[in-house]
Amino acid sequence: MSEREGPMSVLLLFIDGVGLGDDAAYNPWAALPTPSLNDLLSGKSLTKAAVGRHGDGVLLLETDARLGVDGLPQSATGQATIFTGRNAPKFLERHMSGLPFQRLRQFVREDNLYLQLEREGFRPAFANSYTEEYFQRKATRRGWKSVSTVAIESATAPVRMTKELLEGKAVFHDLTRRHLQTFRPDIPEITPEQAARHILHLLAEYDVVVQEFFMSDVAGHKQTPGLMEWVVETYDRFLGCVVKEKRASDTVILVSDHGNSEDMRVKTHTMNPVPTLVVGPVPPVSEVDLSAWNLTDIVPFIHRILRNGTSGEIDI
Repeated sequence: MSEREGPMSVLLLFIDGVGLGDDAAYNPWAALPTPSLNDLLSGKSLTKAAVGRHGDGVLLLETDARLGVDGLPQSATGQATIFTGRNAPKFLERHMSGLPFQRLRQFVREDNLYLQLEREGFRPAFANSYTEEYFQRKATRRGWKSVSTVAIESATAPVRMTKELLEGKAVFHDLTRRHLQTFRPDIPEITPEQAARHILHLLAEYDVVVQEFFMSDVAGHKQTPGLMEWVVETYDRFLGCVVKEKRASDTVILVSDHGNSEDMRVKTHTMNPVPTLVVGPVPPVSEVDLSAWNLTDIVPFIHRILRNGTSGEIDI
């Protein structure tokens, strides 16, 4: 059982490759319709111009992904930092792209959000489901796994598979199962709203639920016609449903690991800060916190929310 009282949980939404860019035509998060994000951000888009407080219980923080290390922020080290609360680029003395090498896998495996929560008596869950085929791949068996996979495998929390997906107790990484249908046409596609409700079902059972969405990074790199439009619409609809239908006491934290899809002039990552979007009752955030907010702050922030319960409000 959790140490806290009352129905309150934290949903950590990790969205890969989304920086806080300019309000410009080359930024899909500004140029394409995002009615849910606009509603949260006082009519603004998910850009640098929207940073700040928006009404009661909505805060957009500019988040440093460089972490004091030269070079473009990258996936493996950015994600390792988000999932552990420790500065992975500083540990490696460089940014690491793609999947983590053995040294970084061990860095994640030895201490991460799931292990910390379990030690404190909380119940965490990773909402993403895996296919049986994934664990049969030679690369997977050799240890080539994402940071999120390494983290959940180190904990006692279950790894969710196709069975849980079909039961509505998990979501596929792309939310709607669109990609899954390319090799499992027997599994029906769902709407972003249905995916949101599956997540909310888990949120009612667990203290912290994590979901990873990486099609945003794929779309930024590949720039396949129509893909970015699908990503923006799908995620905006998903987020809108989560925020609308969550319990008032729940807190949603959306964060990214590095910039990419906010600047379609390039196919690489960017040096832009990334968003930390907080929706819900949270403990006060000081001016000092705001001035130096970075990816190492996400894990301790979750701990603060759980310790404080629903007391306090966003205070910038």
